[in-house]
Amino acid sequence: MAPSKRQHTETEKEKMMVEDAKALDCGVCFNPLKPPIFQCDNGHELCSSCRDKLAPTGKCHVCGITTHRGYRRCLAMERLVESVRVACPNTAHGCDARPVYYDLAGHCKVCPHAPCHCPSETCNIVGTTKKLVDHITSSHGWPCTTKVFIAGEMRVRLQDGFNFLVLDHLVDKEGATTTSTTGKFLFLLNVTRQPLGQDLLFNISVLCIHPHHIYDGQGQSSKAIKCALSYSWWRESLFLNSLTMRIRVDCTDLSDGLPNHQMCSKFVVPRDMDKQEAIHVDVSITIC
Repeated sequence: MAPSKRQHTETEKEKMMVEDAKALDCGVCFNPLKPPIFQCDNGHELCSSCRDKLAPTGKCHVCGITTHRGYRRCLAMERLVESVRVACPNTAHGCDARPVYYDLAGHCKVCPHAPCHCPSETCNIVGTTKKLVDHITSSHGWPCTTKVFIAGEMRVRLQDGFNFLVLDHLVDKEGATTTSTTGKFLFLLNVTRQPLGQDLLFNISVLCIHPHHIYDGQGQSSKAIKCALSYSWWRESLFLNSLTMRIRVDCTDLSDGLPNHQMCSKFVVPRDMDKQEAIHVDVSITIC
C-alpha cells in the first residue's frame, strides 16, 4: 500500500532544519527562548525574565512601541520552541538524546556520555569514563581497582605514578547498594615520593575524572566528593602508628591537563619504606 499523504508530510517534517538558531533566542538576553514567551504588539519576542525587567520602561526594546498594557503571550512561538529538538553534541560518544533546543545546555551538564581526556601528556585519547577505564588498563597498563563501593573502606596498593579506582556502586536513601545508572566514577590517585630528613615524603593527590561536577537526579545541585586515606605501620615492631587524611575531591575532565601536583596533600612514612615498590592505603570515598 502506498504511503498516505500524512505519512509523506511527517517524513518531510523530520527532515526540517533550523538555519538560524538565533531566531529561537531572546532578543534581550540572547538565551534560548522557553515558555512562557511574550511579545509586543508588533511581534518582537522576549523571555519572561526580560519581560519583567523591561516592564518599567513601558516600551518595546526593538521598535519602541508602548507596552503600558503589557506584553502578550506568544503561543505560536511557545509551540515552536517545544517542537524543536537538537542532537546532543556527544552523539559521537554514544548519546542518542534529542533535548528541546532551549534545554540543550541543561542536558549537556548531566550527559553521561560527555567525554574526558586521558591523563597522559603524550596521549590524545578522548572518550567516556567507560572508554577511559578500558584504555588506561589496555594501553598504559596503569593499576586500576574496580567495583569500589561508596562509603566502604578498601585497602588499595598504591605504586609510584598513576593509580585508578572505579566506583560504580552507590547507596540509595534506604541504605541499599545499587549499581550507578549514570556511569562510572573514575578516580586518579597520583603518587610521588621524595626524601625528607630521616623520613620519606609521599605526595598523594586525588582527582575525580568526570566531564562535569556531580549533580543530583534533576541536574540542579552539585554534590561534594570526599576521600579518606589511612595508612598504618609498625615502628620497631612494638607500636602501631597510623595517619589519616580527609580530602575534598575536585572533578575535572582533564581538558586542561593535570592540576599542579605541588598543591596535593601529603603522607609522611618511615624511611624504611623507601625500598618498597608500593604502599597499602585504606581508601573510603563518599558522595553527599
